[in-house]
Amino acid sequence: MAGRMTVYHVSPSGDRAAAAGVKWQVEGREGRQLLHEPHRTQKDAIDAARRHAREHEPAQIIVHARDGHIRTAYTYSEARTASPDERRRKAGERGGLY
Repeated sequence: MAGRMTVYHVSPSGDRAAAAGVKWQVEGREGRQLLHEPHRTQKDAIDAARRHAREHEPAQIIVHARDGHIRTAYTYSEARTASPDERRRKAGERGGLY
């Protein structure tokens, strides 16, 4: 189902959560439902965000560094990108530019 892109943020938890052993969190909005998941490691949080993104395509994951700036982003889309060979065949070309 194509629609608005769901955005998930992987970011460091606040000081209170960090004191309890929760260092990272995944936050987002899936339709009308707010998502807030605590995780002990950044890798666990990114893996969880990827699972959510694949279930709610189109989606984007924005990973923040400890200081809050954006470290990287991943986009998950329902649309499949054509390979260069497929683009050439569709355009009727034989090799060369695509």
